[in-house]
Amino acid sequence: MTAFERLAGWIDRLNDTIGRAVAWLALPVIACLFLQIPLREVVHNYYLQVNDTGQTFHATLFMIATAYAMRWDQHVRVDVFHRWMSPRARAVVELVGTVLFLWPWLVMFGWYAWPVVIESWSELEAYPDTWTPGYFLLQTNLVVFDALVGLQSIAIVIRAVSALRRR
Repeated sequence: MTAFERLAGWIDRLNDTIGRAVAWLALPVIACLFLQIPLREVVHNYYLQVNDTGQTFHATLFMIATAYAMRWDQHVRVDVFHRWMSPRARAVVELVGTVLFLWPWLVMFGWYAWPVVIESWSELEAYPDTWTPGYFLLQTNLVVFDALVGLQSIAIVIRAVSALRRR
């Protein structure tokens, strides 16, 4: 096993650990969504903070779990022929797709996300509609998403190159 393959394994383990931990956010998301109806219809009091908290957990769950989905090849694919390809052809598609499409997009995404997140943290930004504090935490998901997907894409490239080097 090469140093690059060990790096890919480390990245996989990191995204596995983070993905499993973030999966637990599904429970508070369900609780926050469930609380909306009784608070609004029965108690006739609508707590916007519960909605904001639910949105934050929901966004965090999906943005941070994206790298975990990529790690297990459970993300949405445009290529409908991928499953019928040989392992070598799949490696070419993964390599070309990641380097030519995903990496430039991640660089652009990160380029535009960083200033937004830094400004949000500097102001400790609140939710724009409700003024509930904590919107800066939601904004932080942008750079965490970019970093974790970027790391996982490195593991994908390492595995693709390794597969192409094998006979």
